[in-house]
Amino acid sequence: MRVIRPFTVRLSSALLFAVAGLALLEAILDIVFATTDLSRYRDAYTGDTGSGFASLAGFTLDLFFAAGATILAVLNNQGRNNARVVTLVLGGLFLFCGGFGNLSDGLHRPSRSAGVGTLAEVMPAAYGILIGIFDVLTVLATLGALVLLALPPSNRFFHTPPQPLRGYPPHMPPPGPTPPHGLSPYPTPPHGLTPPRRRRRT
Repeated sequence: MRVIRPFTVRLSSALLFAVAGLALLEAILDIVFATTDLSRYRDAYTGDTGSGFASLAGFTLDLFFAAGATILAVLNNQGRNNARVVTLVLGGLFLFCGGFGNLSDGLHRPSRSAGVGTLAEVMPAAYGILIGIFDVLTVLATLGALVLLALPPSNRFFHTPPQPLRGYPPHMPPPGPTPPHGLSPYPTPPHGLTPPRRRRRT
């Protein structure tokens, strides 16, 4: 009998896929702002100068984060309890060690001016707003995925042993009634008679 995945598990995996997508979008946005002429707007918002290496390191970490979230989403959807435990542990560490902290650190006014003009005033704030939105959505999606994995329907799904597939036995008995124990199912000659033997040709 096939075990049906509950809605909580499917939705949790969908949220993990969303986390992976948000991580990729944030990584692309960060590397674009760091490696093009838009870098001065990013530096004006963060207050750092020449932070290309830090952006590259963050881009690499975001890629690993997205890959890990995708793998855990696939394994959780298959009912792997070990993947569920890893998701709960790593997700909790992410929320308490970085996720909630990014919400307060990322949402602030630009550290300095990027120059003169309307674009120089708007772009640093726009960069901060985009990064802040990605951080908020990532934290909410991660928190929702962890809560859904801890609900009772998900718990029963991950602790239900897999059922063997139904099939046919390798050897089928001969058709007809089964003979009593010790008797052959094939006809035998009457008592005292032996089957005729073939004469050998000379």
